[in-house]
Amino acid sequence: MPRYGKDVLRAIFTKRILAAVAFALVFGAACVLLGQWQLSRFEDKDARATAVETNYAREPVPLVTVLPTTGAALREDQVWSKVTATGRYAATGSLLVRGRALNAAQGLEVLVPFQVDGGGVLLVDRGWVPNGETATDIPAFPPAPAGTVTITGWLKPSEEDRGRDLPVGQLATINLAQAQEQVSGSLYAAYLVLGAEILPAGGAAPDRPAALEPPSVDRGPHFAYALQWWLSALLGLAFVVFLYRGRPGAAQEREAQAQARAGAGVSVSGPKVKKSRIWDEEDG
Repeated sequence: MPRYGKDVLRAIFTKRILAAVAFALVFGAACVLLGQWQLSRFEDKDARATAVETNYAREPVPLVTVLPTTGAALREDQVWSKVTATGRYAATGSLLVRGRALNAAQGLEVLVPFQVDGGGVLLVDRGWVPNGETATDIPAFPPAPAGTVTITGWLKPSEEDRGRDLPVGQLATINLAQAQEQVSGSLYAAYLVLGAEILPAGGAAPDRPAALEPPSVDRGPHFAYALQWWLSALLGLAFVVFLYRGRPGAAQEREAQAQARAGAGVSVSGPKVKKSRIWDEEDG
């Protein structure tokens, strides 16, 4: 191998440059993984927002068309489907979900089992009530109406189990498996956020806890964050180039290469000399 090639390899494969390359690889891999994580968060929010935009404002359909049985799962594209069902609320068995916010205030959501005519039990979120004076105080809330009721609302899937041990009648999240342990009858694999209750013979709408806020369709900044992380991966490469060009002797090497090119007839940068024209010489 020519000496010039050996010098180039020796300049490249120094401990300093190799350490920079290793850093660039680790940094780039971390940026790519963080970008993928942000992209996955965007995809989750995008799927939820799309479901809201598609289903929330539609006319209600019978519950059986979305969940024909208690064992039927709620598909991702069916979340926030608006449904209607007729049946009776359970006289007892209400559950309170702690740590729920409404307009930045903390409180509880009231869940009531609803026996669907000819079907299973649908857990209905009737709304929100503020916290009591202390953590042990159970606030008063309007009871569910007695008798036959037709309800409309939006279906949502079971929430994750946070692993908290709360007293009987309380939940940390709307986890249907935990709720099933405290409810008689077979629960559907989704719960309903109450929209309206209609009593027979045109009765007045019953009192209820405060209605929940409409769902958000904000997809968040996660896609932009993903792009930022992926572009940041290029900083590692720029760092390697910076170290290579700034290594000891790099400036002298570039100057020597420029002189070699000039000696071989390759033009180098510098002030251009104005050539004399023939008639200028004759005039002189």
